[in-house]
Amino acid sequence: MCGACGRTIVADPILGPVRTMRQHLIVAATISAVCTGLPGAPKVTALADGWMMKGPSGASAQCRTVEELCSAVLGCFTNASVIDHLVKRGQAHAIDPANAGLPALVARAFGASADAAASPDHSEGELYD
Repeated sequence: MCGACGRTIVADPILGPVRTMRQHLIVAATISAVCTGLPGAPKVTALADGWMMKGPSGASAQCRTVEELCSAVLGCFTNASVIDHLVKRGQAHAIDPANAGLPALVARAFGASADAAASPDHSEGELYD
């Protein structure tokens, strides 16, 4: 728990132990770039302690790690071919030299989240209607 603000600090394997608003904005922008043009693409907003993802149906999920966020974004898409296309877009985004660093790590997380979604013990983030 943070002594200054009283919030619980959640470890994020992609962002590391110290998270900044700038990192959260980069993650939101990367996910928006990868999802652009796909039917049913969610809107991701950076928050001080994570992200708010709003799906096309109006449901929203508050995510505290990049992995949770990628899983929630993948959950917005019901068509397997769109999910495959999203994962391929993430891979293409990750290998583009212009997206080195954090954007590449975030883009690769789509593939890891898609693999985790295929496993039977996959759990979703908190959903709110």
